[in-house]
Amino acid sequence: MAPDADSGAVVRRAPFSDNPTVGVRGQRTQQRILDAALRAFGEVGYHQCSIDGITKLAGCSRVSFYQYFSSKEDVFRHLAGRVARQLNASTERLAPVTGDAAGWAALRQWVDRFAEIYAAYQPVFHAFPAAAESDASLDVDAVRTATPYLSGLRARVSESSTLATRDLDPVLQLLRESLSRTLDDLSTFHAVVADSFASAVVLDAYTDVVHRALFGLVPSVNEHRHRVRKMPVLAFGMAMQTAIDEAGDGEFPPARAALVDAAREVFVARGFHGTRVDDIVEAAGVSHGAFYRYFRNKDEIAGLLAARAMRTVSVTLAGIPDLVDADASVLRRWLRQYNEAQVGETAMIRVWIEAALQGDGLRADSAAVLDWGRRRMAKALRSRPFSDPDVDGLLLLAVLDTFGRVERPQHELDAAVLVVERGFLGR
Repeated sequence: MAPDADSGAVVRRAPFSDNPTVGVRGQRTQQRILDAALRAFGEVGYHQCSIDGITKLAGCSRVSFYQYFSSKEDVFRHLAGRVARQLNASTERLAPVTGDAAGWAALRQWVDRFAEIYAAYQPVFHAFPAAAESDASLDVDAVRTATPYLSGLRARVSESSTLATRDLDPVLQLLRESLSRTLDDLSTFHAVVADSFASAVVLDAYTDVVHRALFGLVPSVNEHRHRVRKMPVLAFGMAMQTAIDEAGDGEFPPARAALVDAAREVFVARGFHGTRVDDIVEAAGVSHGAFYRYFRNKDEIAGLLAARAMRTVSVTLAGIPDLVDADASVLRRWLRQYNEAQVGETAMIRVWIEAALQGDGLRADSAAVLDWGRRRMAKALRSRPFSDPDVDGLLLLAVLDTFGRVERPQHELDAAVLVVERGFLGR
């Protein structure tokens, strides 16, 4: 069998299990395979990653690979299990989270540990949605490992939080998921403007948001205002600006429309790096000549599809109400509209994020899109009397993007309302 996802024990698989004992050399080989797989998932994404690619990076044979893992899916499950164990261990080390400065400091230490795990296993976080689509057991494992993780968090805050017990789990879940998205967005910004948004400042502000969501606004404890370098407005590149302009146009020639429709299906199914022009042409039932008549490469058609998706979402995002004056019913109605708009486009947006995270050429446009949304969130928060709206705008965008990723039931919508009202508005 493969390395056990819970214990981390190293054993050989059949037919090598007649000699299951793994010595130091075997442990090093298995670790080289895991390190190579992590690198491969980061460089080419989940869909495009292959056993041959992993073994080439590891400097081992396929026979060596199969002694420890049955497939690409198996090695990814092992990496995901390792991440889960480290996250659960970080929560076990969490001190009681109280409404005072000591509770804030405990949360801040937990955030730092999460960020360290994220930095070490970033490709696993990025590839997980695509992996879960093709490996149903990952979703089952995720639910199984999330249960002790959430219960560990709840146990450390439930007695002191002013939130009702029924509200605590969905609030904690949304905030935890949005931390991954915050770190993703921060990585994208840093790749384009290296000295933008110091990580420590953003993580301080995230801790403030979590602490306010749990305990309300506590002056001098969770209302830090840092001096931050003003972020320059990031302009869209020519290709993305053209795609945004075209995304709202009307009818296209039939061949072009067929290519766009087919490309969306292929990108969603195979990921950006797993999609070739040949795949798009075959799915559309047109010639290569027709493709190159309208698009220079797959990047261009992916940009058009991403621009269409983002345009749909941005219309709702731009309609955000005045948060300071909006009551809970107005906020709830707008969040539901945002969720409905993003759910239909989230698959293609994820493809674009995958491409941007793994390709420097697309990061500038991705950062410009994020910056557009961040500035609108900052504007909605600017009249608050506490904290920095520019930094919190980045955090609010991450929370909204996380919330909009999947269709949310009523109790998760209520959790999002609580996070915005308490965490960002302090009421």
